[in-house]
Order: sequence, then structure tokens, then C-alpha cells
Amino acid sequence: MSESGKKQLNEDGVVIKKRNSPLKNTEEEISIDALDRTKRGNGKVDSEQPASTNVETEKMSSPLKLLETLSEEEVKALLDAKGVIEEQVAALEEKNRLISEYEDLLKRKQAEFENFRKRVVKESEDYKKYAVAEMALDIITVIDNFERALEAAESSKDFNALHEGILMIEKQLKDLLEKKYEVKMIETVGKEFNPNLHDALMMEESEEYGVDTVVEDFQKGYIMHDRVIRSAKVKVAKAMSSTDQGNSNNNDENEEE
Repeated sequence: MSESGKKQLNEDGVVIKKRNSPLKNTEEEISIDALDRTKRGNGKVDSEQPASTNVETEKMSSPLKLLETLSEEEVKALLDAKGVIEEQVAALEEKNRLISEYEDLLKRKQAEFENFRKRVVKESEDYKKYAVAEMALDIITVIDNFERALEAAESSKDFNALHEGILMIEKQLKDLLEKKYEVKMIETVGKEFNPNLHDALMMEESEEYGVDTVVEDFQKGYIMHDRVIRSAKVKVAKAMSSTDQGNSNNNDENEEE
């Protein structure tokens, strides 16, 4: 075995290994335990300690040497700058904490809003589905009266009684719509034509009614509260032609004679 491969012991009985180095032919490595024992024994460090230790020591001593070259005012300025930086770091950390809290709060609010939206949609669908339930019950009551009138007419074979029963049911239904649901019939014949209430299907010359007056209704119209739910389909009077006007005047003169 070559001399470089042999193990050697120093005075403390620590194994010393040698290795080739590009900077030196040989460089000794001392274990951490041996270095600690050397420091405890005589307070001195072996002169053969690694070069990395010397570099670290130099690095640690460099700031101290730099501080020794600064004046008192410069040191105070550095300390003030350090305090400002620490305050800014603390403020930044606080802002980051608030941002995190606000992000969590936003996510919760978004989830709550989504749940609220779904609940509103469901309630709206339920309302549309069952909004006319009360009116349906009232109509069912009217249907019951119709059935009773028909049964009475079948047993008695009395047409007049059936007619009177149907009239009573019609009045009951109209009163129900007007008093409970505020559904009123639009007045037509003899009233001035109103495009917001009436739907003119045709016009006709009339001696009885003036121009733009409703003379006949083909279908009843209704208002619920203040909204037209169905316009009345009507016939409207128009101005008479000159020939018809002259014939009308002659007829009036003949009647006076």
C-alpha cells in the first residue's frame, strides 16, 4: 500500500486522511469532533484547519470591519433605515393577511349569493306554479253551482229555472272577480273610443251615435287593478257621407211637415 493510502493518527488519536488537491499536493481534513476537542483543550485551533473555515470567518468579520469605518451619524442612519424597512415589512405582512381574509370572505359571499339565487329561482317557480291556487278554488265553487243548476234542470225539466240559475251564477262570478280580484269589465257601447281600452274591428256610419263612439262590442274587455288584461273588441261610429247626410236632412224635414 502507498504512503498516501495509509491511515495516520495525530497526538489526540484522531484519524487524519490525506487527499490530492488541485491547489496543493496534499490537504489534511480534521473531523469536527477533533476540532472541538482541540478548542476545549487549549483554546487554539489547529493551523491545519480547512480553508473554508477561514473564508467563513472572514465573511463574518467583514461587516464588523465595515461598521468600524462608519461614523456615528451613518450608523444611526442605518439603524433608522432598518427600522423603516422592518415597519414596511410588517405593514406588507398585515396587508397580505387582510388580502387573505378578504379572499376567504369573498368566496363565502359568492357561495351565499349562489345559494340565495337558487332559492329565489325555486321560490319564483313555486309562486308561478301556485299563484292562482286561491282563484282556482273560487272558480271551483262556481263550477259546483253550475253542476247543481244542471242537476236541478235535469230533474225538473224547467228551462226558466235553469236560466235563472245560470244568471245567478254569472252574477256570483262577476262579483267575485270585481270585489276580490279587482277585475272589472270595460265599458263599451256609448263610450268614446279609447285605443288603450278598445280594439276597433270595424267602423260604421251611425245616426244614433256620434263620430268615434263605440256602437257595439263583439267581445268584453277587462281591467285588473290599473292594467288592461284584455281589450274590448268593438265597432266604432264614423262620419256619415255627404249623400247620406242630405238624405237624413230631407227625412227630418218631411217628418216635420
